[in-house]
Amino acid sequence: MLCLVYVVIYHALFAGVLACSHLEAHGLNVTQLVLAVFSAINAWIAVCEIALLVHAGAIRKEYQDFDAKLGTGRLPPIFLFEHASLSQIFSLRYWAVMWSTYSVLDPSYSDTTTFGFCVDIGNGVTTLVPTLLWAAGMTWPVLPPRLLGTIGIAMYWQEFYGTVLYFFQYCYNRRFDRSPRAHVLGIVVPANGIWLACPALGMWASYQLIVSGDFSVFGQLGVDEPESLPKKLFGLF
Repeated sequence: MLCLVYVVIYHALFAGVLACSHLEAHGLNVTQLVLAVFSAINAWIAVCEIALLVHAGAIRKEYQDFDAKLGTGRLPPIFLFEHASLSQIFSLRYWAVMWSTYSVLDPSYSDTTTFGFCVDIGNGVTTLVPTLLWAAGMTWPVLPPRLLGTIGIAMYWQEFYGTVLYFFQYCYNRRFDRSPRAHVLGIVVPANGIWLACPALGMWASYQLIVSGDFSVFGQLGVDEPESLPKKLFGLF
């Protein structure tokens, strides 16, 4: 089966469960829907970023092979359109090819000393668990609204600021000179634009949670702060 099919199924299930559960419990809410889809994307990418850390050496070698065989800035066959087995899909090594492929557009990801390499590893290691908490917390009382908002401010600001700095270094170092404009506008700009627009929305939603002390930003109108799971178990917050 094509890798792309697995990716689509994963995102449809992850975001679909979140969106349908929220729709049934609280009605349609655009903010929750957008952030549910982004949570699915960010959780997947976070796992891929952990693969970047674990398989840095293999990524560097694979990128060098691409560069030698195809020439500077020429993309190899995109892994999403390659056939993959279930065992490959559940392997970090398989997802490392994302970075050797993207390194053709920006060699930062094949060099462990660069900002791009380090900031993406940071995103993968530090935001996976908060992303899952946020994905659930928009619909179910996993955490109190103000605590969820505080976590969201920290997480979404990190993602937004990291993307701004990454895109700055990409432009400042003229990484775009090595690739056709279609690759820059069709891959680099949209891929980074998602991590600007959605974290900005997430910071706004986090602020609303903090100042209101309820979940009205996600359409839970007239609902006071519920007793969260940590509070039920440990009497916290």
